[in-house]
Amino acid sequence: MLCFTFSLCLQYTYAVTMAKFTNVKCATLDKPFADIAYCKLKALSRDEVALSLRVNLFELPVNNVSLNVECFKKYNGYRPFLYNKTVDFCDFLRNKKRVGLFNLVFKFLETYSNINHTCPYNHDIIVDRLILKPQYFGLLPLPAGEYRVKISVGAYNDWKAVFNIFLQVWE
Repeated sequence: MLCFTFSLCLQYTYAVTMAKFTNVKCATLDKPFADIAYCKLKALSRDEVALSLRVNLFELPVNNVSLNVECFKKYNGYRPFLYNKTVDFCDFLRNKKRVGLFNLVFKFLETYSNINHTCPYNHDIIVDRLILKPQYFGLLPLPAGEYRVKISVGAYNDWKAVFNIFLQVWE
């Protein structure tokens, strides 16, 4: 019985061996507050793509930031998949362990960006050459496929920008 249960558990675990960005679309919803200077992907090799973006902030300092992250998987079009969460980003930065998935993602994001401190933000937001690596996905239950991650960023109870990040995961 134990052997059967163990093999059943192995059957439903996912081991992500490769992941890469396939597209990125960025939009500003409030131009007087912020503008996207660039939002681009650069192919470094066949299976390695780097994401870079810069958001210029015009109303500084920013003390109140909301973040909504939605995950979609491509079936017959993109369908909601597993995750849709809104958090107070400034509160999250003060206590990162409160929201487990955000903490996992933020651990690899903070090394490529300048958002690695608590609020307020007195500078532009920069993500420089973010590359997806398989070890980032070790604790995430992601089967192979194509995904879209929609990140909506708000400040002072108003949505300011939307980032749609498309990625491909395979085993």
